[in-house]
Order: sequence, then C-alpha cells, then structure tokens
Amino acid sequence: MRIFVALQPTPAFRDALASAQDRLRAAGVTGRYLTPSNLHLTLAFIGMWPEDISGLLPSVQNPFPVTLSHLGIFPGAKVLWAGVEPSEALDNLARQVRQALTKAEIPFDRQDFNPHITLARKPAVPEHVRLSEIEVPQATMIVKDVCLYRSDHFENGMEYTVIGRSKRPGE
Repeated sequence: MRIFVALQPTPAFRDALASAQDRLRAAGVTGRYLTPSNLHLTLAFIGMWPEDISGLLPSVQNPFPVTLSHLGIFPGAKVLWAGVEPSEALDNLARQVRQALTKAEIPFDRQDFNPHITLARKPAVPEHVRLSEIEVPQATMIVKDVCLYRSDHFENGMEYTVIGRSKRPGE
C-alpha cells in the first residue's frame, strides 16, 4: 500500500481551506483541486510499504496550534498550497516522525520539511492574479495526534484515508 504520515485538519480548519480554494476559483485560478476530505499536512511521505506502521507514530505530548498564513506555488508551478505560520513545535514533530521512520529503517522522502497543505495540482494562475492578494481565511487547529494515511488511486483521482493514529498520552 502507498502511505504517508500527516496531520488531519479539524473540520473548522478544513472549512477554511475549502474557503481558500473557493476564493482561488473565484479569482480565476484553475487546476485539479483536492476535495476537502483529502486535505492534509504531510510530515513524511513513505510511498509503497507493505504494512501498517501506526504503532511507530510519536504521540503529541503537548498539543500545539497550527495557523493558516498564506498561499504559494512550488517552483515548477505544479502545486498550489496553503502555508502555515512558522512553528517550532510543528518542526519538532516532523523531526520526531522522521527519526522514528529512520530508526525503524522505513524509507521516506527526505526532502526538507516545508509545512503546507496542497490545495490544487497543475494550477494555472491568470497574469492579473497575485496570490498574496487573495485573503486566506483565519483558521487555527490544535495538533493532538499524528495520522497514518493510505493513498489510493481511482479513476477520478486520489483518495486519502486515515488508517492509523498516534496514541495520545495516557491511552
């Protein structure tokens, strides 16, 4: 199965992300928009792996906030994303996840951690549109756990499903 480790947005955070997608569409930005149920913040992409590894996921000892901040496009213009405010706690959590995968000898994409939520793939932004001028809805979520997702390809695109979750302290 194809898997990755990510944060699952709360319903209110997901609604804010969907609102950002609506604002982008209204501005004339086209692309393959992810369905709101597929939105997530990846901590580590693993790819093909034969088993559930949710038992390796670190627990979140001290819940912390993640706040939406801006929109951007990665070089090569293949991914339009929503960024979050810098967070030492988020960076530390990503580092813990990656250290656990390394210790368990599970290969993962070792690109630098760049916290974002993919909103659309293959975007086309009209010349007159400035992403910095599109208002990002205010939204903050409290990170309480880490999720293991499975990625399945269907005729209409990808579907991401939570198949495991880190244990919370005391569970």
